[in-house]
Amino acid sequence: MSALLYLTSGVTTLYVAHRVTCFSRAAAIVLLLLPLLFTGRALFTGGVYGPVDLAYTAEPLASVAARAGVGAVTNPSISDVYAEFMPWNDALRRAIARGEWPLWNSYELCGTPLAGSAQSSPYHPITLIGFLVPLPQYFAFAAAMMLLFAAVSAFLFFRDFTESGLAALFGAAAWMCSTHVVFFAGTALALAAAVAPLVLLGARRIVREPGVRSTAILAAALLLVVLAGHPESALHIVTLGIAYFAFEALSQRERVAEGRVRGVLLSGIAAGVIALLLSAVFVLPILEAIPQSEEYVHRALGYRQIGSTVAQMLHRLNANLFPFLEGAPGLEEPEHAAAVRHGWLATSYAGSMVFAPALFALVRSRSRERWFFLGAIVFGLGAGIGAPGMTHILSHLPGFTIAVNDRMIMFATLGLCALAAIGIDSLDVRLAKIYAVVAALVLVAALAIQTGISPDYLHVGATRAIVPLALSVCAVTLLERRRASLALLALLLVQRAGEASALQPTLPARAFYPDFAGRSLMRSRIVGVGTMLPPELSTHYGLEDVRGFQGLTFGRLYETYPMWCVRQPVWSNRVDRLDAPILSLMNTRFAIVPPGMPLPSWWQMRVSYPTYAIAENTRALPRAFVPAFVRVVASQGDSLLGISSITDFGKEGVIEDKQPHALGPNGPGLADVHGDGSHLRVHARMSGPGWVIVSNAYWKGWVAHEHGRRVPVRFGDHVFTAFYLGAGDHDVELTYRPRSFVIGAWISALTALLLLGYALIPSSVITFFMSFQTSFFAEGVRSRYAG
Repeated sequence: MSALLYLTSGVTTLYVAHRVTCFSRAAAIVLLLLPLLFTGRALFTGGVYGPVDLAYTAEPLASVAARAGVGAVTNPSISDVYAEFMPWNDALRRAIARGEWPLWNSYELCGTPLAGSAQSSPYHPITLIGFLVPLPQYFAFAAAMMLLFAAVSAFLFFRDFTESGLAALFGAAAWMCSTHVVFFAGTALALAAAVAPLVLLGARRIVREPGVRSTAILAAALLLVVLAGHPESALHIVTLGIAYFAFEALSQRERVAEGRVRGVLLSGIAAGVIALLLSAVFVLPILEAIPQSEEYVHRALGYRQIGSTVAQMLHRLNANLFPFLEGAPGLEEPEHAAAVRHGWLATSYAGSMVFAPALFALVRSRSRERWFFLGAIVFGLGAGIGAPGMTHILSHLPGFTIAVNDRMIMFATLGLCALAAIGIDSLDVRLAKIYAVVAALVLVAALAIQTGISPDYLHVGATRAIVPLALSVCAVTLLERRRASLALLALLLVQRAGEASALQPTLPARAFYPDFAGRSLMRSRIVGVGTMLPPELSTHYGLEDVRGFQGLTFGRLYETYPMWCVRQPVWSNRVDRLDAPILSLMNTRFAIVPPGMPLPSWWQMRVSYPTYAIAENTRALPRAFVPAFVRVVASQGDSLLGISSITDFGKEGVIEDKQPHALGPNGPGLADVHGDGSHLRVHARMSGPGWVIVSNAYWKGWVAHEHGRRVPVRFGDHVFTAFYLGAGDHDVELTYRPRSFVIGAWISALTALLLLGYALIPSSVITFFMSFQTSFFAEGVRSRYAG
């Protein structure tokens, strides 16, 4: 099913691309087949493309690993995919199945925005089309389409300044197969980076041919970047696009000066505005959510990235030239691995086959573009390896101050691939000499640089890097130009298949989160102690985990972490003990614990297995409850201080409101919650007036209504949703629908309708209408002043 969907979607993509730039049927077939280099097995077997194997390194899934067909871990460094992106896609589907907009994720951290957290990419075309296949098959389809977008985008861009289609194919294959693109497959970062070349193509076309067609290309490219859901990458790609736009304008200043400056600027601005208006339904909720997050507060208050040491820069630079000497994270760790944290992420490597034609382009080509791409390489490498001066400058620029700027290494990757395309376009026998020199350098590096990795790993890596280079010397020397280009493309693909295929594993469909013993006992909110049930995997079982791993963590919830958990760097919060009263407040009813773990008296062991056990919290408060006594405070700081000393949240609560008062009676009353996701129904039976607290994190956007009347919502117990009710029975509707989403939806819908109308109405009608309006206005002005 996923293979058929990929074929259909891929052919459609290539048809649209052909409308941008004409290319041969053979080139289309090659582009369509390129992503199968990595995803073919998963597409045609119905397997799972992604690091699901990592979930089986901890209980309770470790116990069923053999039954699920999971063996050794392939790549332990891509944990974000299985711990964040896969669960977010599951949460998207569950929201759609409930008939809701994908606004709220109830499966982690007591609830968090789904679309508003950006990286679930809910409105991206690949995500929307992917709903047609089951979730386990979706990830292979999504990765294949992302790789196809990368290949097609690069091909269209490179074809614009190369004469040979094979040269453009070589550069496109290098970009698609680059470590940066393949490594991040399954993430929003790769989805955005994949179409970066299309943004540059749009900028180039607007400078050279300003008008509706060029504006549409750039607007579509920018829209794809924004909808990918990685604001950081969007910032970086737009910056690169602006730089290329300026470079092109200066290079074409003679043509632009011929009365077209205004048209060029208007086309560029129009493309950006159209992309923003169409994506307003997505962008505005993100902008509303970001200031509420801990990440924003942390980075806004003096966050600065620190440049790397000389040793770190050398090793990161090494990862760009000879990555096999840097080992494999978690598998072949060199001696310096601890000192170069995440250094393997900062690589522009796209195969040693790329270096020679890139160098050849700089030496032999007369293309002006080569200087821009050289600048992109230098800048991207500087940002990627953490060059102190560059890091310092970026850390003081608006927007870049809260971004992880070493990911701008993609500039260097794209620059290398573009130069390689130019080099293949200028191919002659002299390229063989450069291939020979590069092969010699790689051999010397393999023999001279000692990093402590095993000889077997070193030999395999060196062979993959050197043998294709040696064969390239023969191909360029012995074959005529076209056949030599074909041979170099084939060698590149063989090399990258060997080097990059292990970055993402393919696993059988049954490995996608099978049932485990004791799961049927659990309901409501749960928690795993220590490494038990890695965060967010509960989503796949329809369970809610109070832990979580998010790009945007609710700032108020983060402030409570010292009371019940441990914040870990680049990972979820960890719970080591079950005696924190706030766990009961959060409706945490079940826990997966190590066998034999001592439990607080109010936790009861429900079932025990050899490697884990399941316990139940007898003090867990209902999802909605009425505390016996309430203190009202006026500030966020006072509410945090107030809950820090509470031992029983059923007896005592803290409300944040404008009219503070000391601890006093509340209610009494009982409350029940029905529903799920972004729409809850609370039935309260109040014997007296009082506050009801619902343990859903109170992000902006939660509103309450009773029989159509708005009920004011406040913060309860610092984090959660609270509202005040009088005596009697009440039925309150709680809905998460941020105002930013409503405004954004109207903006996006109206923009889409206007663009659709513009596309459908004949241009002659529009011209006539505009000329009529202009003449009517001019006649009115003349008659007014004549009178």
